[in-house]
Amino acid sequence: MLFVSFDFLLFIVPVLLISWGLSHVPVMRVLFLIAASYFFYMAGPETDPLQPPWYFVGLLALSTVLDYLCSRQIWQQRAAFDSKDPRTKASAARVRNFWLGLSLVGNLGLLGYFKYTNFFLGVFSDVAHALGMSVVVPHLELLLPIGISFYTFQTLSYTIDVWRGRLTPEPNFRKFALFVVFFPQLVAGPIVRAHEFLPQLHRPPRLSAETMTRGMYRVMIGVAKKAILGDWIASQFTDAVFGAPENYTSLEILLSLYAFTLQLYADFSGYTDIAIGVALMLGFVLPENFERPYQAKNLGEFWRRWHMTLSTWLRDYVFFPLGGSKGSPGRVYFNLWLTMFLVGMWHGASWNFILYSNIHALAMVFNRWNRLRRRGTGTAKTRAMWVTGMLLLFGAVYGLSTAVLQLGQPESLGLAGFAVLMFLIVARLPETGTAWNTALHVLLTFHFTVLSRVFFRADDLDTSRKMIAGLLRFDAHGIREGLITPAVWTVLLFGIGYHLLTPKGLVDRETYAVFRRLPGPLIGLLLAALGLAVHLLLSSGPRANIYFQF
Repeated sequence: MLFVSFDFLLFIVPVLLISWGLSHVPVMRVLFLIAASYFFYMAGPETDPLQPPWYFVGLLALSTVLDYLCSRQIWQQRAAFDSKDPRTKASAARVRNFWLGLSLVGNLGLLGYFKYTNFFLGVFSDVAHALGMSVVVPHLELLLPIGISFYTFQTLSYTIDVWRGRLTPEPNFRKFALFVVFFPQLVAGPIVRAHEFLPQLHRPPRLSAETMTRGMYRVMIGVAKKAILGDWIASQFTDAVFGAPENYTSLEILLSLYAFTLQLYADFSGYTDIAIGVALMLGFVLPENFERPYQAKNLGEFWRRWHMTLSTWLRDYVFFPLGGSKGSPGRVYFNLWLTMFLVGMWHGASWNFILYSNIHALAMVFNRWNRLRRRGTGTAKTRAMWVTGMLLLFGAVYGLSTAVLQLGQPESLGLAGFAVLMFLIVARLPETGTAWNTALHVLLTFHFTVLSRVFFRADDLDTSRKMIAGLLRFDAHGIREGLITPAVWTVLLFGIGYHLLTPKGLVDRETYAVFRRLPGPLIGLLLAALGLAVHLLLSSGPRANIYFQF
C-alpha cells in the first residue's frame, strides 16, 4: 500500500481509532497492529516495480520466526559461554555461532536469491563473452519482495546484538513480531534497531494532542515532499530525459540530474517523514533518517546525513567488525572502501551500481586521506608522489571512459582531466575557514552527488553511457522552449535552494510552531487542499517509492 494514496487514508483512519481504542488492552493492541501491518504489506495497487504476490508475506513471517528462534537459542547458551571451563565455553561458542550462522544464511540467502541472482548470472555471462566463450545463461523471472532489504537488516541486527551480548532477547513473540512488521517503516525504512523500538512496547501508550499534532505535521510535510518535489518533478521532466537521453541537449541532461537529485531526496525523505509521523500518531517514535544531506561539506559528512539508519547499520555491523579505524592505514582504507561499496550495492544489483558503489567508496577513501594527511610545504619525494598519483588517476578515469563508458578519445581525455582538476581543487582547499570556503566545500560535495546520480537513476549501463556522452557534447543548444514549465522551474529552484540554504532545526521549529497554533478546522482545510493538489498533480495515480526497488 502506498502512503500517498486514497487507499492509505481509508486504511489509517480506522487503524488509528481501533489502535487507541485498544490502548488499555495491550495484548489485543499488539495483535491488531500486527494484523494491520500484514494487511498493509499485502494490499495495494499495481506499481512499478510490480507489487509482489500476496503470499510473499510468507518471507516476512519466515524472517520473524527464524530470528526469534535463533536469538533465543543463542541466549540460552549465555551461562555456559560465561563458564570458566574452557571446554564448556568452547562448546557453547560453537552452538551460539551455529545459530548466528543459521540466521545469517537464512536472511542473507533470501536477500541474495531475490535481489542478486540475475545480476550474478549476468556477470558470469558478460565475463564469459569477454573471454570469447559462448554460454547461454538463464534469466529468472524474479519479483523482488518489497522491503526485503530493510526488514532483513532489521532482524539481523537483533540476532547479532543478542549474540554480542548487547541485547536481551524479547521473550514475547507478539512484541518481537510487531518490531519486525510495524507497517510505517516496514517497506522503506528507517531501519529500526530493537533497542529503539521494543522498549516502547513495554510502556503504556499515551495519547496526547501534542504527539498527534506533531505526527500530523510530519505527515503533511512528507506528503508535500513526496508528491510535489518527488513524483510531480519525475512525471513532468526527469522520467522523459532518462527515458531517451539521446533526444536532449547537454544542458537539459544536466538539469535533469539536478532535478533527479532533488526528486530522490524528496521521495525518500518525504516517505520517511510520513512513516515517522504515522508512527507518532500511533504512539511510537522512529529514528530520523536525514539531516539536510545536501548541506554536507564533504562526502563523509554527506553519508552521515543521508539514510542515516543504513549508514550506521553498516558502520556497526560491517566497518567495526572488520577492524574499523584500527590497524594499518591500508587496512583501514580497505575497511572503509568495502563498507561504502556495500552501501552502494545495497541499493541495487547492476553494473550501474558497481560503478556507483566504487565511485562513492573511493571518494570516501580520498576524503579520509585528505582529512588526515599532513599539509604544508612538500619535499621532492612528496611532489613526485603527487605527480604519480595524478597520472594514475588520469589513466584510471581515461581507461574507464574508453573501455566501460565507450566514450570517444576527446571525451575520455576531457573527463580524465576534469577528475584530476577536481581532485586538486578539493585537496588544496583548506578544511575550515571562511563562510565562502564552507560554501565552496558544500557546492563541490553537492555536485559530486549530482553527477554520480547518473548511475543511480539510469535503467542500465547503456542509458548511463548516453547520459554521460550527452553531457560531454557541450552542444550549446540550451533548453528548448516549453520543455520546462514555469511551475516546474519554480518548484525546482525552491526545492534545491531550500535544501541547500535553510537550517533544518530552525525552519522545522518555526514552521511547526506556526502549525501547532492553527485551529483544527483550518488544519482540516489544509489537509483537504493538499489532498486535492496531489490528486490534480498526479492524475496518473500514485507512484511507488523509489526505494521500494531496493
